[in-house]
Amino acid sequence: MNKKLKQKVLLFVPFFSVFLLLLLVGCESSRVGPELPRPNPPAPAAQPIILASIVRDVSNQTAIPGATIRILRADNTLVTTLLSDNSGKYSYDVSNITETSLSVSASKDGYGIGTKTAEISKSLNLALVDDILLTKLTVAAAPVTPASGGTATTTNPQTVSTTPLTVTVPPAAVPQNINLTVAAVPAAQVPKPPTANQVIQTAAQFGPSGTVFAVPVTVKMPLPNKQPVGKTFPLLKLNETNNTWTNTGITATVDATGTNITAQLSSFSTYATADNITLTTTTGTPSTQDIDNVSLSSGTTTKSYSQTNSATTTTTGTVSNQWILDVVNAATKNKNLGTTTKQIQFNFPALPSQYIRNGVQYNPANPNEAGNWTYRWFVVRTTQTTTSTASGGVAPDTYSATVTIVEQTISIDAARSGWVWVKHDQGG
Repeated sequence: MNKKLKQKVLLFVPFFSVFLLLLLVGCESSRVGPELPRPNPPAPAAQPIILASIVRDVSNQTAIPGATIRILRADNTLVTTLLSDNSGKYSYDVSNITETSLSVSASKDGYGIGTKTAEISKSLNLALVDDILLTKLTVAAAPVTPASGGTATTTNPQTVSTTPLTVTVPPAAVPQNINLTVAAVPAAQVPKPPTANQVIQTAAQFGPSGTVFAVPVTVKMPLPNKQPVGKTFPLLKLNETNNTWTNTGITATVDATGTNITAQLSSFSTYATADNITLTTTTGTPSTQDIDNVSLSSGTTTKSYSQTNSATTTTTGTVSNQWILDVVNAATKNKNLGTTTKQIQFNFPALPSQYIRNGVQYNPANPNEAGNWTYRWFVVRTTQTTTSTASGGVAPDTYSATVTIVEQTISIDAARSGWVWVKHDQGG
């Protein structure tokens, strides 16, 4: 190779190398592309507000299928009636409910009636209600015939009487053979009495419900505290449609022992008597701790949280401690004693219009920033001590009791819950 040609080649090689390097860089750049933010997603659909919980057996926390659920307004008008499914669960869409609270009750043959208050928050897109716990009743049965009638008896754990709960059907009261049933119902497993200064004193289910007798039957119901002999109480009958008591016009009279009442019935249902009581309650300062925060960008999710309540009771006079505890529980919103769960279904709420532009999400504070809006709920557990003093009876058989309940409540901190802008990471 001559000298001039060699010089040209030497000059060409560096130039070609630079050109090739630039070409490779350009190709690589074209293949990967610049890092761009992900586009903002469309505005997700708001989810309905679902009121949901479970009906359980108070003794072992197992689910109770086939329980009748009644949802009522504050004026006792019925919203709807449901049945718990095979897992003891029930649910109802309350998106169109205007009330901020509803009464939810559950009942089933062989059990008492449990009631809880549901809280509805449109701003949080949530409905909160505790599990409903039912007590399995001790049901006694006996055959009844037209010729000889029949008698059934059963114990009542909330009594100071030594006499069992008894129903006696005389001869000629029924036109055909029936199977008579009777069960005592705890004070915590019946609806509230007609007036605020009263408590349900004693309650019982007599069956078959709706049975009508040609001759009145006699019922003897043991009392939770001693009463003056001959004192009378109006007998109340349960209206199962709206869980209220109606006065039957029938008089129940305290017997010679002062620990039972007797009455004459012409039909079977759930009956009770009510007595006056003085109840004062002091609520301690609550302590609250964060236990969770839940975020949703769309859809729904369900989580369960534990709650533990404990109680101590001291009494003076002749009175059933368990009855007093149930009475105070009913007066202070039916606290479930022991450890229970509270299920919360979190529902993504409607995205505010100021966070939507041309159908997609955007941040008014930084309109060009890629991201999406998330709703975040702060879940808290509040522990609170409530001390109640209950007193009643007639001298010399007065009684008093002090009941202290340490309660845990799962709730949502509304002040801190709300919308959060989540900025997208760079890249695909």
